[in-house]
Amino acid sequence: MNIMDKVKLHTRMYGWKYVWKEFAEEFGATVDDPNPDSSQAGMSMIVPITKTPWALIYTMDPGLKGTNGGHTTVDANYAPRGDFKFAIHPQKKIDDISKLLGMQDIIIGDKSFDPLFIVKGNDVSKVRDLFSVDQIRNYIIDEPTVQIWTHSDKLESKLSPKVVAGQPHVLSLRVPGAVDDFERLKRFYELMGALLITLCKVEAAVET
Repeated sequence: MNIMDKVKLHTRMYGWKYVWKEFAEEFGATVDDPNPDSSQAGMSMIVPITKTPWALIYTMDPGLKGTNGGHTTVDANYAPRGDFKFAIHPQKKIDDISKLLGMQDIIIGDKSFDPLFIVKGNDVSKVRDLFSVDQIRNYIIDEPTVQIWTHSDKLESKLSPKVVAGQPHVLSLRVPGAVDDFERLKRFYELMGALLITLCKVEAAVET
């Protein structure tokens, strides 16, 4: 039995937390799990992105007891260059993220991508440059429920409690439910890393 088969077996036995802890061990993460024996209790982990100044804060919020709520978020603090911001969400998803003021709908120009997602931003050129990266678009297409957005301390967006207070800008990713798939957690790591690197390339962030 290979390692991924073992992870799948133990996930069925012990729940999503087993996958998160296996991921944390492989990626050198720091885990905060106040109630490790309960898969109904949330947890978080701080995962450094190799060879970069950034770290990702993975958080599982189980939502209210007795509901089908809850979501997984991945947040990263970054140093901005200017006031660039963007948001992306599935076409059928409407919430506060999609209502950010000062942002317009933007067509990226990819027929396999544009029908699936609404993209908003305050700089059309930078947004298109950001999503011109095939790897980024492909990762997002593989996650049809994903929402990604940038926000600053001027926006009323809920942050993971593990996000360092006082940081000026945050890049966030959110999907519904508890992610119990090692490869999905890894894709989020790769997607967020690619977004942060590309934000620097389009001169919307500084690698510090």
